[in-house]
Amino acid sequence: MNHPGPRSLKVVTTPGADARLLVAPATRSWWPITIALLLLGISLVRPVAGVEPAPTAPTRPVHYVLGISPFLNDADKDPVYRALVGFLLEDAPMGSSIRLYDAYHVRTIAQIDVPDRRAFRSAKTRANQFRDPIRLLKEFLAGKPTAPAVPGLDFTQAVQVPRFLDFVAANLICSDDELVVMILGSPLHVDAKEPGFSMVDGYFPSDGHLLAPRESSIYSLQHREGALPGVVVHWGWFGDPWVSAVHQERVERFWTLYLEGQQARLGAFSGDWVTVFNALRADPQQALRRQGASPVDRTHTKLEMLRITREVGSDDWITRDELPDPAPPPPDSAVGLMKIGIRWRQNVDLDLYAQPRSGAETLFFEHTRSPDGYYFKDYRSSPARDYEFIEFQRPVNAWDVEARINFYEGELPEGPNGEIRVEFGGRVYSGDFALLSPHGNHGRAGRTQGDCWSVIDVPGILGLREAARSSSSRHSASGQTLDLR
Repeated sequence: MNHPGPRSLKVVTTPGADARLLVAPATRSWWPITIALLLLGISLVRPVAGVEPAPTAPTRPVHYVLGISPFLNDADKDPVYRALVGFLLEDAPMGSSIRLYDAYHVRTIAQIDVPDRRAFRSAKTRANQFRDPIRLLKEFLAGKPTAPAVPGLDFTQAVQVPRFLDFVAANLICSDDELVVMILGSPLHVDAKEPGFSMVDGYFPSDGHLLAPRESSIYSLQHREGALPGVVVHWGWFGDPWVSAVHQERVERFWTLYLEGQQARLGAFSGDWVTVFNALRADPQQALRRQGASPVDRTHTKLEMLRITREVGSDDWITRDELPDPAPPPPDSAVGLMKIGIRWRQNVDLDLYAQPRSGAETLFFEHTRSPDGYYFKDYRSSPARDYEFIEFQRPVNAWDVEARINFYEGELPEGPNGEIRVEFGGRVYSGDFALLSPHGNHGRAGRTQGDCWSVIDVPGILGLREAARSSSSRHSASGQTLDLR
């Protein structure tokens, strides 16, 4: 098969239309036309007059570090290109520097230094002098890199934020001048090497990740304290990646704490690219200072990914106080989709572990997703009704499900107790549990740890054991055998 040659981005216009960045075969004559159109249409990257006040420009040189996802959608590359080139030609202060990076692979795209000379007040002079960096940016955006293929993860707009910011801290910190970072990519981290740390399907890291040792979490602040002193980070993305407003608030809070732990601060954080570029053009000292964000919860040391559900009321089966039928009949079949969860009221930390069958992946707080389902934990918004559950999204045989409860952390002289709920076959079943230990054991296993664990009898809660005994008795009397599995 013959493949077309390299393709590049080219700005073209039609009467009465915006400039558009299109993929077109590279030609030798594109440069004069592109520069002329950029100079004529540079105002297109600015907000409409009267809609937003113009930002106050910096009064001294600034070092700009712009990290871009290599996996942007084609429709999003046009405004990114025009806005970046517009910033370079008209907005970057004299004496400043601009460093463009692939923020996923952490590779240099281009480097530009704006001389503090009168000639560089002209956008035309900058366009001529910076033609090579602009070409490199154009080629980067025209590229079609292959995204990692990891089941359940979408790498559209992906960036490697911890790794990228570590690079900035190690190589680009300037002691005298302002340093401003802009990230153009998804605020939801996805990790091909450690998928369990990915912010997908409403998951976000607990504060325990910030407090953990460096080797235990990619989000750890260990050895990152003060790594980005005075740095402002603006963050823009395209589309709506959030499952709810609460999800956005939780992720924004987490990144705020992650940056504050390095003496940096989060500036613009928005899916509106105009807002983000306005923030980039402004004086860094004007960057938003977030007030009221709750501090790191240092009592929450457990490494877990918490989850916000998308559908309102999707967890109603476990949060409601009264069940529709307090004594439902056994299910008609032992095979089907299942949710299993635990509720408790004491101020202690309990954990649920479950696997659909022996040898399958066990779902729990450190392993929240598997081919069979996912683990969900309440993030303690209501301490009087803590809960967590596991949902199997493939049919399971209730006789094969293995589930346990662990007393992870806390002190309770009488030992914790609570309620088990199982949603199965269109009905919700309930049972009680109790653990004998007066204190948690942080998930340790072994013969001496039995009091901190309780095995859940799933067939018993569903009424399958009693049904099997009754059926066995009836059929034994008639000389027949019956297998309810």
